[in-house]
Amino acid sequence: MYPLIHQTAYEPDPDHGPWFEQFRVMYFPEEWRTEFLDLYHRRRHRRSEPPGLPIRRLNALLRATAPGVLATGRGAGSSSEVPWFYATDDQPAELVAPLLASWVMTLSPGTDKDPVRAAGHEAALDRALALIDEVTPGWRDESVDLTATEVSAGGTAEPDRRLYHLLPERIGALLAARPLLMDGAELRFRQVTRDQGVELVSWPPRTYTKYKRTWYYSALVTVTVQTAPFTDRFRVHVSYGVRRWVTDSPVKLQNGSGATVLLDAPMPWAETSDRRHRLAVNSISLDRTLRVPVWSRQSLVDLLPELDIQHVYPKPAELTGEAAEWLAGRDGVAAGILYDTGFGKHGVGAGLMPLERMLLDRWIEEGIRPFLRRVPALERVHRRSNPRLLATSHTKDPGKLAERARLRVEARRAAIRTVLDGQPLSVDVVWQTEETRDGLVTALRQWLDLPPAVPDADGTYEWHADELCVVLRARPMESLGSAIRVVRETGLSRAQSVASAVRERAARMTARLGAHRKTAGIAFVEILGRDRFPATDTDPKSALRLGCAGAGRVSQFIVVPEDADGPLSERAGSAVADGMRQLGAMVPPEQKLDKALTDDMQYLALWHVRHQASGSTRQASRHLVALRIRPRDPVHPVQGWDEAKKRWVPYARLLLTIAASGATPTHREETDRTGTMAAETRYEAERQIRSLLYQVRDRPTLLLANSGNLRKVWPGLSNGQLVKDSLVFDGERPARLSLFGTDLRVVLLRDANSREETAEWYAPGAQEDDTPGVSIGLWAPQDADPDNRVFTSTVGKPPTAGTVRTDLRKIVPTTRWPHGPAATAWNPQALELTVLGCLSEQALEQTRRTDWPADRTALLAAAVHQLRLHDEYHPLSRPLPLHLAKLAEQYVLPLAAEAMPTAEAATSDDVEAGSPSVEQ
Repeated sequence: MYPLIHQTAYEPDPDHGPWFEQFRVMYFPEEWRTEFLDLYHRRRHRRSEPPGLPIRRLNALLRATAPGVLATGRGAGSSSEVPWFYATDDQPAELVAPLLASWVMTLSPGTDKDPVRAAGHEAALDRALALIDEVTPGWRDESVDLTATEVSAGGTAEPDRRLYHLLPERIGALLAARPLLMDGAELRFRQVTRDQGVELVSWPPRTYTKYKRTWYYSALVTVTVQTAPFTDRFRVHVSYGVRRWVTDSPVKLQNGSGATVLLDAPMPWAETSDRRHRLAVNSISLDRTLRVPVWSRQSLVDLLPELDIQHVYPKPAELTGEAAEWLAGRDGVAAGILYDTGFGKHGVGAGLMPLERMLLDRWIEEGIRPFLRRVPALERVHRRSNPRLLATSHTKDPGKLAERARLRVEARRAAIRTVLDGQPLSVDVVWQTEETRDGLVTALRQWLDLPPAVPDADGTYEWHADELCVVLRARPMESLGSAIRVVRETGLSRAQSVASAVRERAARMTARLGAHRKTAGIAFVEILGRDRFPATDTDPKSALRLGCAGAGRVSQFIVVPEDADGPLSERAGSAVADGMRQLGAMVPPEQKLDKALTDDMQYLALWHVRHQASGSTRQASRHLVALRIRPRDPVHPVQGWDEAKKRWVPYARLLLTIAASGATPTHREETDRTGTMAAETRYEAERQIRSLLYQVRDRPTLLLANSGNLRKVWPGLSNGQLVKDSLVFDGERPARLSLFGTDLRVVLLRDANSREETAEWYAPGAQEDDTPGVSIGLWAPQDADPDNRVFTSTVGKPPTAGTVRTDLRKIVPTTRWPHGPAATAWNPQALELTVLGCLSEQALEQTRRTDWPADRTALLAAAVHQLRLHDEYHPLSRPLPLHLAKLAEQYVLPLAAEAMPTAEAATSDDVEAGSPSVEQ
């Protein structure tokens, strides 16, 4: 057991003081902005006017081709007061002008059938191009403190806003300028700018060969600026991984999804010292109409040939047809397609082992001295890591194994009885293959230890065991599993056409299963693999789920054997477990804390669902899920809040209600150009949260919220607005927590998400040369004060991760383990737990309470940490109440409102003719 863990995070070193850098800064001239915006508005004359210029592509072009440009500012297209870009030297006008002209040409509306309007477009373009030469932007010297920080009223460091993009770029430049020596190999890195921070990709890619096949991969380092609650210094988080490249040709792009392409191109100007420090981001997708690969509008590769006539740049079809050749490079130009799981299997495994993470972290630490230092190591703060779980230690003793199996089945049956209200457990199996049908029946029998049974003529099984009645009906899927046929009628949007087709299929599924039931049942539905369907909205999964909900069944899907990975027995067992979870037959195990919490503690979890218009139903929607768990309740311990009926309902009923509310749309888009709708969404979400807190005032409550998920609709959860033992609602001053409930506690959670908000970690050995590893527990900084509110929760690897050496090297494999790159590394995610509110000494003093001792913040954090562990789950990425609340988003399936077509004629927007999965 390791006593400490190290986070891969850094903070400004107070011993060094401020970190000043001198830049030459240019501002986007107001004359340019006005004229270019007029041109851009002409292109969008049928839409609402955008608030600013689409300057992102121009910024990327500058970073990729202008020597000396370090970073571009955010918001320069909307305001001439915002710095446009930061550089080490002035950029000559003869360099900036062609870049700007190439970009301005993309703003032009192009051809127009109206001759008057076409002439106006041409004149506007001429004025814009002429203005490039007439107006010369001014340069100014600017000294920037890369550690500039203000501290919020709650004690949280808030860095200067420009540091979020400027500091990672500066760190990236420092690291890209120095090689990494690893096991005799020299790795050099290129910068890739991202929306959040910067990536460093080792270049050129390395190769791994097995069975006469070669795979390509690179080391990956990501740098972002973050804040930590109640911490007076901001953080720089560094994460590590493997960037894998697609080399199979031809590369198969899927409808509705594209791929990212990193381009390594020479500068179109004279050679400079930083020529090889950047890779340019492009994206490629499949044109829905032409069925050929095309570059996206934001890609640079279309602009570069206009600036560089000496080199040949890849066309989309060439790149997808000869991926390996372009990755190796042609005449000084290279391009690589980033791999994701949608491209099939890759010979190089994902992730890095703790040893390589530590070695990379040491290289980072050396490269950013003396400006930044590592954050303090974390030590264990609670003796017990696990709740009271069933024994899982290895044993061959038949008696012990039988007793463990008996206790597990007993617990499962007891959990199911709490959600049935004395009714039978109703199970439907809707199958496409007899193999899966039989596998699901066997899995259900094994899960509940039911004896073999013979179905009747209708395919119905029935069991009676331990005061539990189980009725299973098996019926074939037939054509219900085929692709949704979407027909575009004149006057209907794509979303309305999809909604009509989905409603029709859902109604057929409801009819197949039968009428509503008093108690929710579970339907196991066998479906085809996702790749069988040419577009996201032709996949029938959403329609089948809505149809099951209409029949009073929650639904769990399982893929036909020919489209699935893994043995059927494991997949069927997982499906049964997930189905029981959807019924609500899942409560937290008894906790083992250093000191017990109050017996009647209930957990309230909030999760905000944002269903995008690009999703399977082509309709946007927002939904706040509120879940309440009372572990000691004998009936329906897991319940959710029904906003329409203003009452708590069983978890399964909540899922069915959410599905029904989406089928009858009442939600609008969250955002518009003025932000009015976003403000309305925030107001409604905060109103619901206040109401929910009022509903749970009757007993001690621990509120769990993921701040990254909720802060868009509850801005008071942003780190800079947090105040201990207080809640902040939009536009209001902090309010004491006791005003919302005398026994209310609040714990906020953060995970890494796509913004790297929590740092990676590893457990160092006792000695310098000891092999690092991973460790389970609840952690806090070594120098934390008694009222520390921020903790780190880590859990062990799941059984599916297998046993892999923590000292295995993948980036540069050793001769002892030459096939190290093939190993998949388990990257344990740290969960940040912030005890925002509790019955602290200060809170009790403010309310003059003497009936309760002050809470120990570490004890509350330990209780939340133990909620990540359950007998029926591998270690969870979030506590069980939040886990169940988030899973409810699977039932948020909004459909567009029905509308009458304006004409009888219809245009076909169907799936391809002859597709084996198309319903005729």
